[in-house]
Amino acid sequence: MIQRTHKLAALVLVAFLSPSAIALAQQTTTRTGPNGNSQTTNRSVNGNTQTTTRTGSNGNTQTTNRTVDGNTQTTTRTRN
Repeated sequence: MIQRTHKLAALVLVAFLSPSAIALAQQTTTRTGPNGNSQTTNRSVNGNTQTTTRTGSNGNTQTTNRTVDGNTQTTTRTRN
């Protein structure tokens, strides 16, 4: 069985308040497998950019940045 813990914190600025209003959202998810290993995923969204960072129980991380501009989506992954 996989256990999941969700924490969600969101700050939303309504677009009609200001032309430069920004919507920000953050989510943290921790998954623990039957072997006791866990993986934490942090997601943040700022305008048209989403950043996802996964950290495994061994300390390795993978970061994915997604940017949407019109009909184009760019995805960049970095591992260490």
